[in-house]
Amino acid sequence: MLAVLVIVIVAAAAILLTPIALAGAVTVPLAKITFSEDTSGGATPALGGCVTYVHNSTYTSPPCTTASSITVYEYYYLTKSGGVLRTSDNSVNSTAGSANITITMIVSTSAGQQVNLGNMTISGAIGNRTHTVYLSVDQGVRVSGIYTLTISIDISVKLAGATKASTAAAGFETTFKVP
Repeated sequence: MLAVLVIVIVAAAAILLTPIALAGAVTVPLAKITFSEDTSGGATPALGGCVTYVHNSTYTSPPCTTASSITVYEYYYLTKSGGVLRTSDNSVNSTAGSANITITMIVSTSAGQQVNLGNMTISGAIGNRTHTVYLSVDQGVRVSGIYTLTISIDISVKLAGATKASTAAAGFETTFKVP
């Protein structure tokens, strides 16, 4: 019985102390940058004041950015598992055509370091999607300071009835402050 109790205590300590050891703190910064893109082929107004990337490479406003502090437990057990980039379909239509979207992300830290976050490819219907980038200690956002997120978007769109796909490439940078 004592051995089981010791194992439970050791396991609980590992669960509670590992996130603190990984982050080096009890709280960590979390920056969320939201933007949308529209592959339907026409201009679309910005959604919620966020940047809207339209098939013809135009932008209508800066991205929505928030920065806050959360506990390491929230980050490692809830936020991190969702991934760096999360996408929601707002209004997509598969009968209108198909799109291949590749989003590449790079963070420049306040110390001058660049962190390549890789890319995400979305294949599916054309239309409007909202993307949210979550940045914290694992992406180089560790301390208070000014950071820059560079987003590159490569899109290939084939509208229904078209004989070939059209392509576009664009990108934007947003600078944000972590308190």
